[in-house]
Amino acid sequence: MSKTSVVTKTDLLSGADRVHPRTSVLHFGCRLNQFETDGIKTSLTANAHTLTADLREADFVVVNTCTVTNKADYKNRAAIRRAHRLNPQAKIIVTGCYATTDAEELRALPGVYRVVGNDHKHKIADMLSGNESEAATPNNRFSFSAQHEFKSRATLKIQDGCNKSCSYCKIPQARGRGTSRSFEDTLDAAKRLVDAGFGELVLTGVNIGWYEDAGKSFYALVEAILNLPGNFHLRISSIEPGDVTERFAAFYAHPKMARFLHIPVQSGSKFVLRTMRRGYTPERFFRRIEDVRKVCPEVHIGTDIIVGFPAEGEAEFEETLALSHTANFANIHIFPFSKRRNTPIVQWLERREKSPAMEKRSYSEVNGAMIRERIARLAALKTTLAESYAAACAGMNVAAICERHAGGRIEFLTENYLRGAIAESALGHGVERGERFKIVWSNELAVKATPRLARV
Repeated sequence: MSKTSVVTKTDLLSGADRVHPRTSVLHFGCRLNQFETDGIKTSLTANAHTLTADLREADFVVVNTCTVTNKADYKNRAAIRRAHRLNPQAKIIVTGCYATTDAEELRALPGVYRVVGNDHKHKIADMLSGNESEAATPNNRFSFSAQHEFKSRATLKIQDGCNKSCSYCKIPQARGRGTSRSFEDTLDAAKRLVDAGFGELVLTGVNIGWYEDAGKSFYALVEAILNLPGNFHLRISSIEPGDVTERFAAFYAHPKMARFLHIPVQSGSKFVLRTMRRGYTPERFFRRIEDVRKVCPEVHIGTDIIVGFPAEGEAEFEETLALSHTANFANIHIFPFSKRRNTPIVQWLERREKSPAMEKRSYSEVNGAMIRERIARLAALKTTLAESYAAACAGMNVAAICERHAGGRIEFLTENYLRGAIAESALGHGVERGERFKIVWSNELAVKATPRLARV
């Protein structure tokens, strides 16, 4: 049977004869992908699948992939090979961004039974039950958005896709053009999550600042959610610099807005940002975060930085270090530059190789040893800035979410993204997992996050 053919329930369960097939689900990548993985799990259980973490006993293995870097692609392939090695009889279904951009490459891997693109991942459970073919499936990227078994914090997908054309990014190939969830459906889902007792809602998407539905903007949606009744706060997972307007900054005066801002800068060099096609300068970026700090001086500001972009020389990297220090980031996600097929920067590099007379400064590749050395320097600054931010928050009264509660010990995450733990007796009252409560932060409460296979 070909990997693209329509399969019947008999085909799928032959040899297994299970009323409740056992299925493992593996997740890689961002919060949006985690959200969709939760949706896949819920759909599977609703279709009589029994979820298992043991690959050796699984009838099916669903791998939800990421393709943001070459390393991500490698991890995806390694996980698929490992699943096949542990359980050669399992049928492996690969979905997600890597499955969308490089389906044929994945179909060639041993054990891969189906490759399902992002547009159809919400129908995987139906496909495995023999109820619906991939070809007949409508594209509805928000269909399972309110059905999840969430973790301690509830993630709400409001948008998908991206219309930007950053020169290094492969995600528009994987997610397509931007589309937004219905305003009323999003607001209804938010209400249900608050009514279910979740103390934190996290808005997520590929480019959420571009949300728009029937004339209602991202800012209108945020305002509507903040005005819902209930004991919760709202976290914006990540937002582009151009969308951090004065109207957006004003939300940080609202008591339900988490004091947290993740805003990717990618580089502190004007030259590098222009080559990246980011659409702003370091000066404009800095003004945006200062607008937020004027409203909320204690806000946690995190960012993403790409190290080793082909336009980055030592001078440009020093500009990135200087901006990071001046911006006083509370956290930095550091990514080594990764050459992604069919992206403009790779095409420019290829043209440069064929035309030696071209201007060299724009497209000179940075060798791996230099990238690692620069990452080490930036990581040292990241640690210093993070420790400084946590220390500056001492004595601050913040909202927190109970993430784990066992043995009289409560592990929590604050609205400004500090992880801590406290004895229930010291807190003075009990809290449930996912419940919001108030606490005075001190560095004695700080703990490192429990290691996980994927960020949640």
